[in-house]
Amino acid sequence: MTQRKIIGFAVLVPTTLIGLLLIWAVIQNDGNPGGLAVNQTLGERNVSAQEGASFELPSIDGDGMVRLSDFLGKVVLVDFWSSWCPPCRQESPALEAAYEDFRDLGVEFVGIAIWDVESETRKFRDAFELKYPIVSDSNGRVAVEWGVVGIPEKFFVDREGRVVKKYAGPMTRDKLGLELREVLKMSPVPAAALP
Repeated sequence: MTQRKIIGFAVLVPTTLIGLLLIWAVIQNDGNPGGLAVNQTLGERNVSAQEGASFELPSIDGDGMVRLSDFLGKVVLVDFWSSWCPPCRQESPALEAAYEDFRDLGVEFVGIAIWDVESETRKFRDAFELKYPIVSDSNGRVAVEWGVVGIPEKFFVDREGRVVKKYAGPMTRDKLGLELREVLKMSPVPAAALP
């Protein structure tokens, strides 16, 4: 087999599989392709405090792995998004503003770019001047483990590492602030962390 045929085969097989998956998804969504990746049903979702929520993903800057456990003792907003998602673009200024509002109050944000190309993720981060950590979940493994059904989707994690809230769709700066204040009240600073 020539190298050209091998490359053609290597491109054709995944492309065909993705095409078949998309056709199956459209059929499953009654012909509504918008339900494939972008959240159409917005708002808070019920969650029971999920113990042991975790991830270990590479930073998009290539400077190592980022783990949820790195932020124990802080309230963490975990945001699943992609650079190609219009609602994610719409929401980005509100996320950065809320991060600036809360970062000195024991809150950390982590953006998880799913099903995205890292160069596009970096362009997105730079365009919106996002200062919180961004990691890559290019194959969507962590998104599936966390039960993400569309993007953007946010999970609020308390100081002990438990998921206590989930929100589907974009949020405003004010709504992010309300939710973060509520999680901070639910998750007081442990006595061991006090000076």
